[in-house]
Amino acid sequence: MATEKFELYQWTTIGNDLLFRSRQCLATAPSEKIQMLSGRVPTEVCSSGKSVNLVFAGQYSAGKSSIMKVLTGREDIAIGAGITTEKTHTYDWGGITVVDTPGVHTQLRPDHDEITYRAIADADLLVFVVTNELFDSHLAKHFRNLAIERDKAHEMMLVVNKMRRCAKGNSQEAQNVIREDLRKVLAPFTPEDLRTTFIDAEAALESKTETDGEIAKILLKKSGVDGLTHELNRFVREKGLSSRYTTALYSLEQILQEALASESTGDKDIDALEELLLQRRRALLDTQDRIPRAVEGEIQNASSQIRQEGRKVADMINGSADQKAVDQELQAAQDRVQNLAEQLEKSVQVVIGKHMKALDDRVGDIANSELAKELLPRLVHRIKQASISPEAMKNLKKASDISSRLGEFLVRNSFTPKTGTLGGLFKLNQYSGTATHGAVKAIGKFFGKSFKPWEAVKWTRTVANVGRVFAVAGTVLTFVLQIKEDADAAQLEVDLRESRSAVRSGFNDAAHVIEMHFDKATQSFVSSAISSEIENVDSQLNELRNLQQTRSDLFQNLLGLLEETRELIKSIHSTESESVS
Repeated sequence: MATEKFELYQWTTIGNDLLFRSRQCLATAPSEKIQMLSGRVPTEVCSSGKSVNLVFAGQYSAGKSSIMKVLTGREDIAIGAGITTEKTHTYDWGGITVVDTPGVHTQLRPDHDEITYRAIADADLLVFVVTNELFDSHLAKHFRNLAIERDKAHEMMLVVNKMRRCAKGNSQEAQNVIREDLRKVLAPFTPEDLRTTFIDAEAALESKTETDGEIAKILLKKSGVDGLTHELNRFVREKGLSSRYTTALYSLEQILQEALASESTGDKDIDALEELLLQRRRALLDTQDRIPRAVEGEIQNASSQIRQEGRKVADMINGSADQKAVDQELQAAQDRVQNLAEQLEKSVQVVIGKHMKALDDRVGDIANSELAKELLPRLVHRIKQASISPEAMKNLKKASDISSRLGEFLVRNSFTPKTGTLGGLFKLNQYSGTATHGAVKAIGKFFGKSFKPWEAVKWTRTVANVGRVFAVAGTVLTFVLQIKEDADAAQLEVDLRESRSAVRSGFNDAAHVIEMHFDKATQSFVSSAISSEIENVDSQLNELRNLQQTRSDLFQNLLGLLEETRELIKSIHSTESESVS
C-alpha cells in the first residue's frame, strides 16, 4: 500500500463514521428532545450533489482504469488489453465521484470523444493520462482543446503511465528526458503547471499480489503512486475543495452542542444562558456558511467576463490581422480586466456587508429576546448575591458552589466596566458602529487595494513559432506578425492557432488568479471575523459545562463526539492553511 493517502478519502471515511456514531448516540438517548436531534444529523459528509468529481481521461490504452484501480483499491474496475471502457463508468469512492472515460482519438471509435467531453465538463479535477510514448498529433490536438479552448488547464493533472517501458524505467533521468519533450507540446503551459506525475500502474498492481515483501516494496516504490497521491492532495488544497467536506461537520458540531445543552444541569439560569449562547452560535455558523457561497457567485461572474475578453482578442488574430489594432484591443482588454477586478472587490464588500448587517440584527434580536430579558436581571442578582465584582474577582479563590462559579464566569466574560451591565455577552465586540461599516472597513486588509491580477499571470510564456513571439512590455502583450509572401500556408495557420491559444491562456490565467485571490481572501476574512467569534462562544459554553463537575454518561459521550468533530474540522482546515502559506 502507498505510504501517502488521498486526504479526501480519509476525511469522508472518518467523517461518515463519526456521523453514524453521533446519530446512534442521539437516537438512543433517554430524552425525547435529544432523540429528535438525530434526524438533523447529515447522512454523509458529502452528498452526491456536492462530492468532488475526479475524472480520468486521455489516450486509448494508456492505463486509466489501472490507475483508478490502484488509487481506489476497487476490484470491480475492469482492466486489460483492448478498449475496456466503451462508455463512462462512475464509481463512488468514499464520497468522491470517480469517473472512467473511453480513450480519445482512437480513430476506431470517434464517438468516444463526445462521451468523454461530456464527462469532462463537470470535472473538478481532470487526470489526463498518456503513456511514456507521449502525444501523437491527434492526441496533442485533443489535449490542447481541453487545456486552452475549454479552459481546463487549471483543473488538470497530467499523468505519464507505463514508465517501466523506458530504457531506464521510472527513474529521475527518464522523467527529466520526458519532461523536456513535453514542454514542446504543452506550451503555453509547462509540465510543472500541470503537476505532471510519472507512474507505472502495473507495477503497483503487481506489488499487491507479490508474496515477497521486499520485492513488493520495490515494485511499489518504482510505480510512483505516492507521487500521484501527493499531487492529488496538493491540488485539493490549492483549489479549496476541502470546504465541501466541512459543511456537514459544522452542522454536526451545532447539533451536538444543542444536545449537550439539552442534558440539563438542573440550574435554570445556566440552561437559559447556554440556550442564548447556542442561538448566537447558530447565527454565526449560518453567516460563516453564507458569505463564501454569496461571494463565489460574484467571483464566477467576473471570471467568466475575463475569459470572454481573452476569446474576443484571440478571435482578432488571423492571417490578415492588423497588428496595431490587435495591440490596442489587447491593451484595452487588460484595462477592462483590471477594472473587473476592482469592481469585484467592491461588490464583495457589499455582499459581505449585507451578511454582516443581517448577523448583527440577528444577534441583536437574541439579546433582546424574552429569554434574555428574563435572564439578565437574575444573573445580575446572582453576581451581587455571590459578592463578586470586577475588582474583587482577581483576588477570588476557587469558588465552591455553582452560584459563585457562575458569578465569576459572568464577570470575567461579560461584565462591561463602563456601563456596569452584562450586554457584552451578546454583542459582536469586534465592530464599532454598524456591522456594515465594520465589515467593509475590515475586509480591506484581506483583499488589498493594490491587487493586480496581471502581476501573477505568466505572460512570460512564449510561443516560439516562425516569426511570431510574445513578449512583455510593461502591461502590454505585443505580438509581431511577419507574414511573408512565400510563407507556408499550413504552417502559418498552425502558428496563428498557437498565438490565439496563448492569448486565451493569458486571460484564463488572469481569471484563475482572481478566483484564487478572492477565494483565499474570503476564507481569511471569515476565519478572522466569524470563525474566531464562534471559538469564543465555544469557549464560554465549555466553561459553563464545567461549572457542574458531575455529568451523565450521555453527556460525556456527546462531549467526546464533539471533540472528535472539532479535531476533524481542524485537520481539514490545516491543509488549507498549508496551501495559503
